[in-house]
Amino acid sequence: MENSIDSKINNTRDGVTQIGKDLRADAHAAIDRVADKVPPAADRLATSAHNGVDKVANGVESVSGTVDSVSERVAARSKQVTESYKKLAESGRSHVRSSPAISVLIAAAAGYGISKLLSSRK
Repeated sequence: MENSIDSKINNTRDGVTQIGKDLRADAHAAIDRVADKVPPAADRLATSAHNGVDKVANGVESVSGTVDSVSERVAARSKQVTESYKKLAESGRSHVRSSPAISVLIAAAAGYGISKLLSSRK
């Protein structure tokens, strides 16, 4: 009977040892499969990251060009407005010089109208 128990223990130990060897082999095989797949995945990830950076850089360049264009248009428009203001101011000065009495009356009427608009009635 003791021999039978020893035999079962030995068989069980051998079975466990074999399972351990099988698990070890399976684990190593799984690690090797994953290791084989990691470089291509890392390459795809790097390629994706590079493409993303390129898209962002192209977008920044596009926005930069647009900002440059808009700032040039604003500068040109600002110059036009400044020139128009100078012409208007000179025109106003010439009207005041040519008829000062009418200019004073118009200024007084405008001041009176503005004061009535801005005054608060309670």
